[in-house]
Amino acid sequence: MQHETQLPHVGRGRLIFAAALTILPFMDAIAKLLSARLPVLEITWARFVVYAAIVVPAALARHGPRGLVPRHPGWQLVRGACTGLSSAAFFVAVSRMPVADSMAIFLIYPAILLCLSTLLLGERPSPRTWLLVGCGFLGALLVVRPTFSGLADGAGYALASACLYAIGMITTRRLADEASSLITTAISALMGAVAFSVAVPFVWVRPAPADLPLLLLVGLIAAAGHYGIVAAHRDARAADLAPLGYTEIAGAVVAGALLFGVLPTELTWIGIGLIVSSGIAVSWRIRR
Repeated sequence: MQHETQLPHVGRGRLIFAAALTILPFMDAIAKLLSARLPVLEITWARFVVYAAIVVPAALARHGPRGLVPRHPGWQLVRGACTGLSSAAFFVAVSRMPVADSMAIFLIYPAILLCLSTLLLGERPSPRTWLLVGCGFLGALLVVRPTFSGLADGAGYALASACLYAIGMITTRRLADEASSLITTAISALMGAVAFSVAVPFVWVRPAPADLPLLLLVGLIAAAGHYGIVAAHRDARAADLAPLGYTEIAGAVVAGALLFGVLPTELTWIGIGLIVSSGIAVSWRIRR
């Protein structure tokens, strides 16, 4: 069995991971706002183009053009495809059903991640880790309280997004020891930008001037959040990070309050308490 503290900076990795997940729901909420006026494919394209425009020059400046030639192109291809398709699928889900319902389905990914980390990486999460993941999921359900309206329209996309996201996390961990965080992030961004640039002319709708800052913000959040996720996997195992997957709910609550006027209720605070408690408990266990 691999020891929980095998990597030297697990605590730092978990902190970076939690911070990255907290800001990503703002990207999803903005995408939902934009989806009323623009095609989901166009929003996804803008996400990756802005994302690539930020991280690719940074990677070139630091590592040179040869740095963008992957040592393991197969794994990078899988990660890039999973990242792009997961994002597109989730944007479709939130355009067809409430954000809360989409998030409730998507948040099965930590459990999928634990299963895959056992099967593919040889990591062995303890029963306590599984319990903490379950507590986090219960807390997430209390926060989002899904109604599952429009279930037939969007649920399949949310489920596909969760599965692809978990696979992307596994490949991120697989690449963490062999490529810098900046290189892995840049390759995924570049792949997404190229792929969606090919497809977007078929659905193009000219954005209104007021939509341009929102499209830019979607890409900025994507760049910051996904760079943080990749950096976190250099310091911690996939199984170490899985229970923190539910910290994304904190960002979703704040984004909902700011953009949609949805204020937390008592059940929401109870759910947040469960999520935070499960994260603290697994962190305490790792420190021990």
